[in-house]
Order: sequence, then C-alpha cells, then structure tokens
Amino acid sequence: MSVRLLRDFGARPFGVKLIGLVRRIPMRISEPMTMVTDYLLATVALFFARGLFRAAGPGARRCVRLWAWGFLILAAAALVGGTFHGGAFYLADPVRRALWNVTVYFIGFASALMVAGTAASRIARRDESARWLLTGLAVSLLGMAVQQSSLHFGQDFNHNDIYHCIQIAALWPFYRGARLLEDR
Repeated sequence: MSVRLLRDFGARPFGVKLIGLVRRIPMRISEPMTMVTDYLLATVALFFARGLFRAAGPGARRCVRLWAWGFLILAAAALVGGTFHGGAFYLADPVRRALWNVTVYFIGFASALMVAGTAASRIARRDESARWLLTGLAVSLLGMAVQQSSLHFGQDFNHNDIYHCIQIAALWPFYRGARLLEDR
C-alpha cells in the first residue's frame, strides 16, 4: 500500500531505521497525536515517580511512597492507553477492549494510591503541600472538562490530546505537593 493511499485513510507513515539506512515502512497509526501525548504523559509520570521514590527514602514517608506508586501506575496506564489509541488497525476488538479496561483500572488504582497517600499524611488546610495538591486537582478538573468537550486545534489535535497536555501540566503541582507530605 502506498504512502499516499495510507494518507487518504488518515494514517501516518513512519520511517524505521534499519542498520544506518532509513527506509519508509508504512504503518497505520489510528490516532498518532493521542498516542504520542499518552506516551509523553507516561514519560513525565515515570520521571516524577522516580523523584518521589527518592524523596521518600528507604523505609520512611509512607505517604510519599504511596504517591510514587500512584505516579508509577499512572505511567503504566498512559503506556497502555497510548497503545490502545495508536494500535487500533493492528489489534483485534477483544484485545482493544482489554487494553482500554486495563487503562481505566490503572487510572482508578493510581488515583486511589494518591488519595491514600494524602490520607496517610499529616496534611493541614494551610500547608504548602495542600496548596500544591489543590492546584494539581484544579488543573486536572480543567483537563477533564476539556476532554468531555469537542475542543480541537485542527484535524490532528483533538480533545484527548489537549487533555493529555493539561494532565501533564497537572502532574507538576501534584509532584510538588506530594514531596512535601509527612506521615502521620
């Protein structure tokens, strides 16, 4: 199938590097920008998970460790979600449904770990950590509103892509707030 024909179907061809030679092998990616923003979200979440594990230290600060696990599971959810969004042309329907279910369950599990980390901490309304976490929550809620809308920037940047970018921005205040938490 030619690259031109693939473009007519909305797919994007990607080059594959083989032993120093670049050869264009047409791959059909169903939602390329959504896949890329999901993978970017996974990368950022993984980076922040690593920072939180380091900040928690060995055997201490259980609340920060719960947040770190939440970020790690969130990274896994974004990886699986990116595969779901990008691989529609290659995956059978039962596999796609399973990937989506895993994505949703991981998001729920990550959220539960983050809530548990906050509940296990000595957070008070006027703490700096509370301000950071509430900022992250506000940015996430904004992202959820955008995701439920039909907002898009051109044909290739839809509401899911915008949501992923907003959620990436929300990870920073969540990370900052979680680093400041102390166990009860």
